[in-house]
Amino acid sequence: MNAVRGFMEMITRLIIDRRPDRLVAVFDSNFRPDFRVAAYPGYKAQRPEDPPELPRQFHVLAEVLDAAGIERAESEGLEADDAIATLVGSIDGKIVVVTGDRDLLALVRDPDVKALFPVKGTKEMTEFTEKDVEAKYGVPPHLYPQLATLRGDPSDGLPGIAGIGPKRAVALLTQHGSIDAILEHVDELPPRQREAFAAGRLYLDAMTTVVGLVGDAPIEATEAHEPDERWLAELKEVHNLGGSATRLAQALRGER
Repeated sequence: MNAVRGFMEMITRLIIDRRPDRLVAVFDSNFRPDFRVAAYPGYKAQRPEDPPELPRQFHVLAEVLDAAGIERAESEGLEADDAIATLVGSIDGKIVVVTGDRDLLALVRDPDVKALFPVKGTKEMTEFTEKDVEAKYGVPPHLYPQLATLRGDPSDGLPGIAGIGPKRAVALLTQHGSIDAILEHVDELPPRQREAFAAGRLYLDAMTTVVGLVGDAPIEATEAHEPDERWLAELKEVHNLGGSATRLAQALRGER
């Protein structure tokens, strides 16, 4: 149950440090949605299979979250990213997206939406505002998906445009403002870059479907409620969750 305990520790740390008014745990319904695979069959095709013990842990984690009274959300047939993008677009107020997925940097919007990346669990976190995204990656948040398209993203199986690395991709997006604008002025590029964009045109067309987040996904969610500490205690014993369950219960009570 290492995955469950690790997730519980992360939530406990966030509750203690941030005291959010609302906490939503968002899950993949399908980490390779059909429409993205249809557009580009290589999307996440290289990802290894989950360890055989992991699926059972997801079921246990769902029980833990329900016992803790923490909302769970997902979008049928879609990735967690799509559900998060939809939730961010539908919630008024300050939002912090806690993630290790750089694709969600596209959602950062001052002053309301920040991203928080775990560096060493939740003991060390990196916060991203619009300025932080641009300082680290060279483009504002709304252009991050286009940067990933051009330079490639091995974690998602995206090869990028041959010969267009991160620095050149940033320079082209800074000069032209978008991939569409680059293509409108492709004849003005050096010969090798023209050839690279010509060879990658089908890939770029596919990426308009693959890389963008769904902002109007149907959300299936549980309702938040007061924690059921007796249920948490039972889960602790049944699944050997140890001190992680105790610390989560204490955090939910407002204790440190």
